[in-house]
Amino acid sequence: MIRVATTLFVRRLLPGIAVPLALSLAVVGCTRTEYVGINQQSGAIAAGPVRTVGVEIDGSYFTDFPNCTVILPTRAAAGLEKFKPLVEIALGRHMTEKLSRVVDRDERTLLARQNSLQMSLPEDGKALAKILNCDTVLASRIVGSGHTYLIVWSQVRIGIEIVMLRASDGKVLWQARHVAERSDGGVPLSPVGLVVESYSSAQFSSDGEVAEATVEDAVRRLVRSLPDARL
Repeated sequence: MIRVATTLFVRRLLPGIAVPLALSLAVVGCTRTEYVGINQQSGAIAAGPVRTVGVEIDGSYFTDFPNCTVILPTRAAAGLEKFKPLVEIALGRHMTEKLSRVVDRDERTLLARQNSLQMSLPEDGKALAKILNCDTVLASRIVGSGHTYLIVWSQVRIGIEIVMLRASDGKVLWQARHVAERSDGGVPLSPVGLVVESYSSAQFSSDGEVAEATVEDAVRRLVRSLPDARL
C-alpha cells in the first residue's frame, strides 16, 4: 500500500520538476568557468554547462591603476535583500587581493555615520571616497533567482553584477556579472529514494551556510577577472 501511494506521488511530482531537475543534473561534474566579454554572455546572466563571467575593463584602468575603493551598499531585487551583507563582506575580503586599500562594509558604515553621510545616495558615496582619498567606489547588485525548493530537489542561485566607478567623474573602469548556483537532491526511483532525496533536499534548503557559500563562489569568480592593481 505504501509502495503504491509513493509511486503515485512520484508520478504526480516529477512532471513539475523534470525540466529544472534534469538541467541541474546534466551540468554536475562537467561545469567549467569561462571569462567572456560582458556583451557575449547569452541572456542577462545565464548559467549552464559552461559558467560564464561577463567582464569589461576600460583602458584607463591600466593607464592609471586605482589604489583604493569603497565598497558601497549592495542593491538587491525584491526578495533577495538577505544576501546583501553576504555580498558586501565577500567583496571586502576578495578585493584586498587586487587593491592596496579597501574600505569594507564595517569601516564604511562607521565612517559614514561619523561624517553624517547617507550611503544610499550616490553623491554621498563619492563624498566618502573623497574624504578617504579613495579614487574609486565599488557598486554591486544582486539579480539572481534566490532559493528554489521542490521537495526532492533544492537550489540556491544568485546572480551578482559589480561595477567599479572612478570617484571623481563616475567613469566605469570595470564591470563584471555572473550567476553562481548550488543544488542538492535528485530524481527518486523508489520509495526509499523518495525519502532519501526529500531529506537531502530539505537539509540543503535549511542550511544557512549554502547561501553564504554560493555568494562566495560568485564573488570569487567575479573579482578574479580584475587585474591586480597592486603591481
